[in-house]
Amino acid sequence: MRREVLNTIAIVAGVMALGAGGPWLARELRDLPRARTLASRGDQRVVVLEVGGMTCGGCAAAVQSRLAQVPGVSTVDVRYKQRRAYVVCTKSVADTTLTAAVERAGPGFLGAIAER
Repeated sequence: MRREVLNTIAIVAGVMALGAGGPWLARELRDLPRARTLASRGDQRVVVLEVGGMTCGGCAAAVQSRLAQVPGVSTVDVRYKQRRAYVVCTKSVADTTLTAAVERAGPGFLGAIAER
């Protein structure tokens, strides 16, 4: 009898926790970069940049455009709400080249490599 009560309490607590945290977890999973889009190949790498100064979708588009112009960059995904840019590029592209491209996108933009 006691085990049934404890199991019921555990199920109710789990359902309540899922109800409270479920929407947050779904948003976080939706915000992850798409694996197919950012799949790294043997001669490429994925670089995550912290981007400061973005305030809107237009800012993100300007940063994405500048990063896409860098030779060796194959895919760019900029997310201004996260203040991050995900870049797939060849291994020969220097980190400083990517951060400089962010800074050239407009006044007030600042790029830095996210911690690995």
